Amino acid sequence: MINRFIFIKKLLLLFFITISLGLSASEETNKVLCELEGNYSITYEDFRRNYFNEAVEIAKNVAVTTTQSIFFLNRAKETLNKDAWDKNKIDVTQYWAINESTDDLLKLDYVIEPAPVWITQSDWNKEKKETGLLVTHFIENGVLHPNYPEYKVDVYRLSNEINWFTGKARINGDIWLKRVDGKRGKDPKIEILAKGDCEKQERKF
Repeated sequence: MINRFIFIKKLLLLFFITISLGLSASEETNKVLCELEGNYSITYEDFRRNYFNEAVEIAKNVAVTTTQSIFFLNRAKETLNKDAWDKNKIDVTQYWAINESTDDLLKLDYVIEPAPVWITQSDWNKEKKETGLLVTHFIENGVLHPNYPEYKVDVYRLSNEINWFTGKARINGDIWLKRVDGKRGKDPKIEILAKGDCEKQERKF
């Protein structure tokens, strides 16, 4: 398990380094460091079926995070007693590289310590908002987990966000997996949430 943990952590870092290599050396870059604290929580309990089904159905369009999708994800999680979740403290460091003239994202590296083994390489998209930047990593519903083929993905969404005006950042995500063999009580559901401050990034409205 330890070797697998180390391998996946290295794989995650390698992925971000790889997508960053195409940057032009001539870009005027604003580099921002954000340090976050939060929790990684996991449960094997089953959510209430109606909210679970709604959340999974919406997750089939995982490239888009909407108010509706967040609502059903949260309602499904609220059907469990808080004691059902095993919570672990995490520290997250985000390294944002942003074009100074356009505010476009040039690069994002982030490190979660300790790194949940369920995080893996995935597709991603970025959104430039009036308040900052949002980067969402996702895996399509029904796909086998790349590192754990005994599980298929119900929900995989991990978002990093930075806010220009508060000088703060966050990471939040949900990873819901389902055993291929159908065994009950063996389906992990993971929640990741951390918040914190960034250096030299607060702006005025």
